[in-house]
Amino acid sequence: MKRVLILTAFILSGCASTPPTTVNIDQPPSVKPDSASTMMAGVSSVDITPPPGLPMAGYSMMANKGKGFRTRLKARTLYLDDGKGRSMALVQMDMFAGSLLLQHKVASAVAEKTGLNPGDIAVIGTHTHSAPSNYHHNDFYNKHASSGIGFEERYLEFMTARIVEGVEQAWAERKPAKIATGRKDIYGYNRNRSLSSYVLNPGQEYASDVFKAVNPSLYMIRVDGLDSDGTYKPMGAFSSFSVHATTLSALVDVYNADLFGYAQRELEWAVEKDYDTSWPVIHALATGTHGDMAPALADHNDRLFGHAPVNWKASKELGQGIGREAIGLFKELEGKLSTDLALRTATREINIMEENSAGNAEICSQPFAGNALAGGAYERRTPWLAAVPVLQGGNALSRRTFSTDGCQGNKRILGFSALQPLFEPTKSFPTTVLFQLMQVNDMAIVPLPFEITADSGRRMRDAIFDAYKNAGNTSLDNIAVISTSNGYFGYTTTPEEYDRQNYEGGHTLYGRYTTPYLVNRLGQLAEDSLKTEELEELLPRWTYTLKTGAFMPEKVLPQGSRAALTDPAFNEADESHEEDYIAFRWSDAAPFAIKLHEPLVSIETKTSAGWQPLVVEDIPVNDQGYDIEVRLVDTEGDGMAEWETRWYNPLPMDKGDYRFVIEPRNGSGAIYSKVF
Repeated sequence: MKRVLILTAFILSGCASTPPTTVNIDQPPSVKPDSASTMMAGVSSVDITPPPGLPMAGYSMMANKGKGFRTRLKARTLYLDDGKGRSMALVQMDMFAGSLLLQHKVASAVAEKTGLNPGDIAVIGTHTHSAPSNYHHNDFYNKHASSGIGFEERYLEFMTARIVEGVEQAWAERKPAKIATGRKDIYGYNRNRSLSSYVLNPGQEYASDVFKAVNPSLYMIRVDGLDSDGTYKPMGAFSSFSVHATTLSALVDVYNADLFGYAQRELEWAVEKDYDTSWPVIHALATGTHGDMAPALADHNDRLFGHAPVNWKASKELGQGIGREAIGLFKELEGKLSTDLALRTATREINIMEENSAGNAEICSQPFAGNALAGGAYERRTPWLAAVPVLQGGNALSRRTFSTDGCQGNKRILGFSALQPLFEPTKSFPTTVLFQLMQVNDMAIVPLPFEITADSGRRMRDAIFDAYKNAGNTSLDNIAVISTSNGYFGYTTTPEEYDRQNYEGGHTLYGRYTTPYLVNRLGQLAEDSLKTEELEELLPRWTYTLKTGAFMPEKVLPQGSRAALTDPAFNEADESHEEDYIAFRWSDAAPFAIKLHEPLVSIETKTSAGWQPLVVEDIPVNDQGYDIEVRLVDTEGDGMAEWETRWYNPLPMDKGDYRFVIEPRNGSGAIYSKVF
């Protein structure tokens, strides 16, 4: 009977039959960048907010479909050219994870124009649990990462087009630049959610403080560009910090970048103001070795029978705190800025199911999901299912006590090893890893498609440092291992952590030796890269056959007219974690034609010079910030829909006259609400 309960959610989310589609991607020929004789850099930020209706990723079957957005989703690109024939592009997305499909399509599209080879491009997700999914290169996560089932090819095409535009913009707007790299440790922003596993690692027996048993490193690459007045001014930064983007619970129903959105915008706004830049600044903040790193919010315990409330206030406070730390590091790096840039990239694409040995480590040739995966992570449990002891990670009953010598160790296989392949074929799991080592002066960026625990990340860094040391190369000071990049494979834990079979171990698909295998692969990649000028080993073909789903809105053109539907109305918060807001509804194009990735809503205030955009503490109040939400209320039969916008945390209405402005769409003019 218990096994029936264990399988229920897994089977229900995986049994739907959907037609397959095959995606073929042309590998671009090897190209050389058209380098200048000096260091060049370019940055861009493009909006990737999709239409309403797409399933959000991270909370699996518990997640909602997005009804709109609260903080926009962006893709930020940092392009670098060292002037010596090498270039790279770091693309950070406010998404659940990168995608190998997406990386391949972007690399193929931009190669001829930019001179970037596939190994020169990393596509990195922040792991926000409030962004869409269903763009993965395997059926497993297209079924189980979100509440929808199947690969949505139209969404992949939307993402590809937007990111290609961003990479090409960063390349086209490149300019002479200066660069600095650095790191500082910050505490109080993440905590270890799996301490009972972490303390099993050698040397960690006394790490009993969840706020100390963390990866505290904030890494940063700062870039300044040459302005028209002959001075260098900041263009932006690429940085990483290890924290789960789960400050908002599974009840959230609008797309958002979670705490990363606040940390990114804090630096962007502050630098634009402090340095009076003539261009928009970017802060491409990625997640590091966050596998066991929860945001440092109040502990919600296991929540076995429900979800914690959605707390935007707490998310904002924590994100802004990380943003302030990033601003501090950004300014500290000013004294290190230099026009000297040395780039090195090494890439090796491997089907790890087929090539499952590396050095003295061997992973399973057949991946399996464990019971603890179905039960969910600490504080973010799957309600009711996680109350079943064999599903609750870390529970003694979630671990096998017999036949534990195999590569899957003591993991209890969800549905037994003989039954799981019947509803989850082995070929549905992710298999191909793009191993990358991207060196920028004295810092290495190491993107991987796993959620990497803190101690696993330390071992990976040590292996790379050792390879450099053994080669007599002292050029590296910092190594930033970055999770959820160029795809998604679930977790990787150390063997010691794995044996505890918390959620992270149950979601380590390829077994207890996954981290040693990855450590050896990265060490070998680093060693080999130092023996040659270029190392790019790719699989001979990029072809993916995937079962499909349909979540993007159908193409229906609007037939009606835009119009205001309600007067602005004040809504007072009922609970301490909630926020006051003013709501306004209007009629507009349905989801297909509304183009949520373009600016839509702002607030104006009446002044002696007439109506002007409202600016508070030098920050415009519009849908590019924190407090303007747009959500779909209902659709109509003529290609029209009812929409609502909310201004959260508004200024007191007795302090001025305000109005909502809805930007023009589809040839129709702007809409203005009544004054409030």
